[in-house]
Amino acid sequence: MMKTLLVLLALLLTGCSSGLQISVPDSYFEQNKATGYLVGSLGANTEWPKTGKNLITTINIRPVDTANSTASNMDDVITITNNNEDGHFENPNVSGHLFSIELPVGEYEIFSIKLEGSDGNKTLTSQNNKDMHVRFEIEPNKASYIGQFLAVSRIAKSDLWNLQYPSGYGYLQHSYDQSRDELLFAEHYPENKAMPFNLALLTFSNNRVLKN
Repeated sequence: MMKTLLVLLALLLTGCSSGLQISVPDSYFEQNKATGYLVGSLGANTEWPKTGKNLITTINIRPVDTANSTASNMDDVITITNNNEDGHFENPNVSGHLFSIELPVGEYEIFSIKLEGSDGNKTLTSQNNKDMHVRFEIEPNKASYIGQFLAVSRIAKSDLWNLQYPSGYGYLQHSYDQSRDELLFAEHYPENKAMPFNLALLTFSNNRVLKN
């Protein structure tokens, strides 16, 4: 609980709005390992009708060595949630937040993603059916940049009005904007701007909630 509060306080002090929430379990820091930083951006496509601005996105991450543990549960998971309010960057095509999370060195994986939206009447959820195992490594005293994740709405069509509109379902489009995000990292985390900012290439197959 204390680590979560510290992460949220750090986000507020660096100018990040309440639109981005990060939770890291206290247990991750009990062994006093060396640490590095997980860096990326989470946001939305803003082009109509595929805009994902109205989707709430959660990325769940865990250490690889806990993936098969019968004792593991969601209380042991790193979560990054964004409701697309405010943000660190915005243009006619995309908007979003930069995140920087201190973590003990080691191998981690994105194993699940959830997007919540609405069709105007009820809440709709898009999520993966099985663990994804999208892996990356945190190295000591380095920033590991895993790219940008943009919420995109699946498009519905009104036969009556012949109009397209966001359906309430969505997915994350993954890519890299290292030059933009490295500048944002130096601006919002000046205490770490001299830290090596390394590209961590993610390998995965397109699925229902994450696409290249």
